[in-house]
Formats: sequence, structure tokens, C-alpha cells
Amino acid sequence: MLNAAIDYLLQDTELQQRCGDLLRAKSNFDRAISQATLILEDRIRKKAKPATRLVGENLVGHAFNADLKRTVLKISNDSDDQRGFIFILKGVVPAFRNRTHHHVTDKFSRGEALRVCGFIDVLLRVVDNSVKVK
Repeated sequence: MLNAAIDYLLQDTELQQRCGDLLRAKSNFDRAISQATLILEDRIRKKAKPATRLVGENLVGHAFNADLKRTVLKISNDSDDQRGFIFILKGVVPAFRNRTHHHVTDKFSRGEALRVCGFIDVLLRVVDNSVKVK
């Protein structure tokens, strides 16, 4: 049942390859979240191609702008949709990335880590489907 849930929720190949084994482990599920958010950040960086090394919220802020005339990556022609996804992407950094990149924590259950990784999978599709306009 666990394998089926992982296969169903993690459609992104890289996410499945880098997080699937961590979700099947017996403990330390913060590692799966750390990897998932690292993949998301790396995917944004590769698509936006900033001139300088940016991480976290600064990277998201560089790549995505609610003003569609100033954005590097466009998620939607609707500025409200664009702004909404920017808030979500920026929120992932302090809510999940920083907690698992800068601290070791046992506060995530397998189920929580699986749900976070599934959510990251959705965000990866949003980034993949974004259009580079600058």
C-alpha cells in the first residue's frame, strides 16, 4: 500500500527517485522533505537561470513576479493566479525547506512527509509548465 501511495503521489521522476526510498525508510522522514524542497529549488533555478547564486525566497522572488511585465517565469496570464503561486512557493521555504535544511527534526511522520512530497510534486509541475519570458 505504501509503494502504491508513493507511486501515485509522486509523478515527477526525479522526486520519485530521490524521495521514494526515504519515504520507505523506518524513520527520519525530514530527509524526504529536505530532498523534495531541494529539488523544487533546483528546478526553479535551472528554469529561471539567475545571473547570481540565489536560494530560497530570494530565488522565488527573482523567478516569479506578480507584475507579469517584470516576471522571469510566468505561471499564468492572470496576475492573481501568478501572485497566489508566488505566495505558495515563498511559503514553502520557511515552512518546510528551512526546517529540514537547517535543522534535524523527527517531527514529521511518514504520512506527513508523503503529503508534503505530494504537494511539492504539484509545485514542480507548476514550475515545469511555467514559461520563461525574460
